[in-house]
Amino acid sequence: MNDETLALEKSLVAWVEEWTAGEAQVVLDAETNLSHTGVLDSMAVVGLVSYLEEQADASFDFATYDPADGVTIRGLIRHCLG
Repeated sequence: MNDETLALEKSLVAWVEEWTAGEAQVVLDAETNLSHTGVLDSMAVVGLVSYLEEQADASFDFATYDPADGVTIRGLIRHCLG
């Protein structure tokens, strides 16, 4: 993992912390399962993906993304950037 990806992860973690107003009941990092822990609902995940696209200057393909195993920041980045 390169420095750019690590910086992107940190930026997305900060976005989630801001979204939850610091009230998440779990430790937030790039591997936190945001959906199964209830940290983010589906609309918040869409907002996070939009922020990811903006920060990474890339498109996220929702048609090929399967969130069945949960949504993590690292997984979203991996799917978006390939």
